[in-house]
Amino acid sequence: MGKKAVSLLICVLSLAFMLFGCGENKNSEIVGEWVPTTATLNGSTIKYDELGIEKDKFGFVFTDDGKCTATLAGINDESSYTFNGTSVDIQINGEDYKLDYEKGNLTLSLNYGGDYTSFTFTKVR
Repeated sequence: MGKKAVSLLICVLSLAFMLFGCGENKNSEIVGEWVPTTATLNGSTIKYDELGIEKDKFGFVFTDDGKCTATLAGINDESSYTFNGTSVDIQINGEDYKLDYEKGNLTLSLNYGGDYTSFTFTKVR
């Protein structure tokens, strides 16, 4: 009887772990509102506030269903995204972008005719 009880307990625990493991949302790390904190222009990093641009002109809002709102230069674009743990693939105004994700920061890197600019975003909620 002891072996049957232990076997039954192991089966119940295994089933519970499988069921609870399936419910976790892989996007949960990035779900929320992201605002710019720094900008790197031609290799020089400055705080975003020093640019004199309002924070509501740039940012992202990610939802757990794979949808997002990207605001770039004050223009909102509704889109979808894919998060793989180290980056976010997103399409903004018909163009594909990859945002790097590391240690709670998202980085959008842009190349304007050889001039490299990147913005780092942090989650506020």
